[in-house]
Amino acid sequence: MTLNDAAFLQFGFHPTGTITFTLVGPDGVTIVDTETVPVNGNDLYHTPTGFTPTAAGTYQWNAAYSGDANNNAASDIDDLNEQVTVTPCYCAGTLILTDRGEVLVEKLRIGDRVVTVSGEAKPIRWIGRRAFDGRFVAGNRAVLPIRIAAGALSEGVPARDLWISPEHSLYFDGVLVQAEHLLNGATIAQAERVAAVEYFHIELDGHDVIFAEGARAETFVDCDNRMMFRNGNEYARLYRGDDRPRWRFCAPRLDWGDDALHPIRASLLDRAAALGYAFEDDPELHLIVDGETVQPLSEVDGVYRFQVPAGGETVWLASRSAVPAEIEPNSGDRRRLGVAVERILLHDAELSVEAWHGHAALAEGFHDDEGTHRWTDGLARLPADWRRLFAGDCIIEIRLLPSGLRYPLAAPALAVAAA
Repeated sequence: MTLNDAAFLQFGFHPTGTITFTLVGPDGVTIVDTETVPVNGNDLYHTPTGFTPTAAGTYQWNAAYSGDANNNAASDIDDLNEQVTVTPCYCAGTLILTDRGEVLVEKLRIGDRVVTVSGEAKPIRWIGRRAFDGRFVAGNRAVLPIRIAAGALSEGVPARDLWISPEHSLYFDGVLVQAEHLLNGATIAQAERVAAVEYFHIELDGHDVIFAEGARAETFVDCDNRMMFRNGNEYARLYRGDDRPRWRFCAPRLDWGDDALHPIRASLLDRAAALGYAFEDDPELHLIVDGETVQPLSEVDGVYRFQVPAGGETVWLASRSAVPAEIEPNSGDRRRLGVAVERILLHDAELSVEAWHGHAALAEGFHDDEGTHRWTDGLARLPADWRRLFAGDCIIEIRLLPSGLRYPLAAPALAVAAA
């Protein structure tokens, strides 16, 4: 869903009155506060205020009607609930194999024939289009594109970097796997930010697998999400009375945590290693003090010693970071982890301040305490009150718990994806 998209509500009666909406995300958290809109006997389009998806999954509109009791509204309340799902797409610039060779996805038109995994060239029924300004999707992992690096899947596949949306599925030996489930921090990684991104999705007569940059990837399947595209209304005009079944996939689609994902993810990590992507045990822990980098004086048995100059106030623990679920095939931990902190000690010649991992002041950039340690997310702030206790230089010691976490090294910077 973009800022300009709307939920379409088709009533089983002719209401006059008001409808109160809330929008709930896949984690059960209300995304949009209550909004009340009038209805006057017609079906309704409703656009949320200031909303972009915050996580992949289904977003549920909830609505309560109040109005003329003669409309028997109570029996029709269920008709007011509309699900909105983050939609899979190809980025602009993607080459799609057709019966006349590879064509840029944005140049394709309805009626063009694309080559499917069966070898048959099938006509395009519809092409969905949507675009995002980078300002509105900054940090939004449900929307930011994922890059499948050239050769990441097998020799020469994809032939060039393939950019797709997080929920777009690739095809592996009879199953579909969404790109967000394949992230490995190396050959398959997500853009951190974009200036802009434009997405396209191709629909055939049925859900199928086609070739995008030489990789096997899905076509559009109607999961009640057509209105997420800016040209969603076009389909109804082209195909009036279309009653084809929805939610009909051409192959099983694996969910996160499915055991069948493990060998696929393991093979992609092996492939990344074969391509020269490396992992490092060293977290490169350092401090950032008032914007300046401070390297450790020493590191012995997991204890890092830093000297912070007088006057330094804002102190951050900075390190490499990794998502365990991206670098370990069997891990389900999707947190971004930096270092596992056991103890923090600040001291000079006259004063010593010690805090263990369970201290409640360890908040910004820290994950929840785990009983023996507390993870950072790669950039965690030390409480300012602790540093202010020292008038001059002080020593900060950080004791880390051995974790075995590996950090990917060679992933190219993905600051900006091509629109």
